[in-house]
Amino acid sequence: MATLTEFLRKQKAADNPRRRLRRQREWISALEGLFETIRSWLAEAEREKLIKVRTEKVSHTEESLGTFEVPRLTMTVDHKTIVMKPIGATVIGADGRVDMVSSKGTYILLYLAGQNRWVHGFGNKPSEFPELSEKVFTDLLTRALA
Repeated sequence: MATLTEFLRKQKAADNPRRRLRRQREWISALEGLFETIRSWLAEAEREKLIKVRTEKVSHTEESLGTFEVPRLTMTVDHKTIVMKPIGATVIGADGRVDMVSSKGTYILLYLAGQNRWVHGFGNKPSEFPELSEKVFTDLLTRALA
């Protein structure tokens, strides 16, 4: 049986700063890609001043990755606000999670790095989760604004 000291040595060895920094960068890149895609879907409505979209940097902390800055996307229509809130890069069953939060509810988006795609975390098992497309996003945004 390992002693506490041996366990702590293994934990310290596993905490590789380069790995942590690489994982932070991967997560930030996935978020930026998601938000760029969403902005492209909203471009026409934004040009017509039907929706206001802004991205800001926020402090984010995860146990395995530490504290770092991530982008967050906020959409405003009239007086209704929807926030694309990064939840974490370390989640069970996926490589990242973003919640679409509004007064009408929260919709979960999951990032599958191995497939380089985002899905709407809705269904009984990941293979049933619909891929995030403009149609799926429009449906979620419509529900969030209803």
